[in-house]
Amino acid sequence: MWYRRALFNSQFAATIVLPLWMLIGRVFFGVILGWHYAIQLFLAPLLLVFLAVVATLSWARKKSRMAGAVTHADAWLLSIWYLAVIVYGFFVVDSVHSYEQGTSVATVLFGQGLRDASFTIADIAGGFIIMGGLLSFWVVLVEYLVETRPERVKSLTGLDDRELREIADVDTRAITVLPAEAYVSDADPDTPVPPAAGATA
Repeated sequence: MWYRRALFNSQFAATIVLPLWMLIGRVFFGVILGWHYAIQLFLAPLLLVFLAVVATLSWARKKSRMAGAVTHADAWLLSIWYLAVIVYGFFVVDSVHSYEQGTSVATVLFGQGLRDASFTIADIAGGFIIMGGLLSFWVVLVEYLVETRPERVKSLTGLDDRELREIADVDTRAITVLPAEAYVSDADPDTPVPPAAGATA
C-alpha cells in the first residue's frame, strides 16, 4: 500500500528526474558525454512526454485521487518502466569517438571489465523502456476510459459490463466485484431485482 502511494505521489517528479538521468546522469560519475548523448537529445524528450501523459491520466482518475495510490497493475508497470530507465542510465556506454572504448557508470565504478556487459544490459533495458512505456500508457488509458467513457472501452476491448466494472473498481485493496444488483443496467426499472446471495428476507 505505501509503495503504491509513493508511486502515485512521485509520478510527476519522475517525469523530470528520469529523462534527465537518461540524458546527463552519467556525467556526475565522470562519464564523458559522446555520441549517445546526441541520440538521447531526441529520446529523452519522448520519454518525458510519455511519462507526463501516463502521470496525467493516472491523476485524472477520480478513484486514484481518492485512494491516493496507483492500482496494482500500474504499480507493476511503473516499477518495471522506472527501473529500466535507471538501469539504462547506469550501463549505457558513451564515447566521443567511435574508435574509443567508451565508458559507463558501471565501468567507472567497477572497471572496464564490465564494458561488454554494459552494452548488453543497456540494450535490454532500452527494450524494457519502450515496452514499459507503451504498456503503461495503454493500461492507464483503459483505466481512465473505463471510468469516464465505458462505452468507448467496450468497443475497443470487447469487455462486457461486468468486466468493465471490475476494472473500474480497482482501489487500494483489490478488485471490487459489485453485487448482482449492480450488473442490471439495461433492465426495466419496474422489474424486481432478485436479492443477492445470502440475503435474508
